Amino acid sequence: MSGKYEFRYGDTKVDSDQEFMTGAQIKAAIKTLVPAFDPSQDLVLEGRGNDADQVITDDQSVDLSHKHGGPKQFFSRPPTNFGGRA
Repeated sequence: MSGKYEFRYGDTKVDSDQEFMTGAQIKAAIKTLVPAFDPSQDLVLEGRGNDADQVITDDQSVDLSHKHGGPKQFFSRPPTNFGGRA
């Protein structure tokens, strides 16, 4: 994948020709470059500055432009269910 937009997953740079991608599209792009990536895990967008990290749902659109400095940084984690009953 190549293009004028990019984001990072860990140390991996992912290029895209799309300014906006859904969580599912981002996961698919990561999976092509990081075979060990588990798309069933939560995709998390790292917050910048004082912004909190944000879980990105599969149908949620993410702006990949660098309007607020540098490429977006993502990581994944097992799904969490705070307040759920075991």
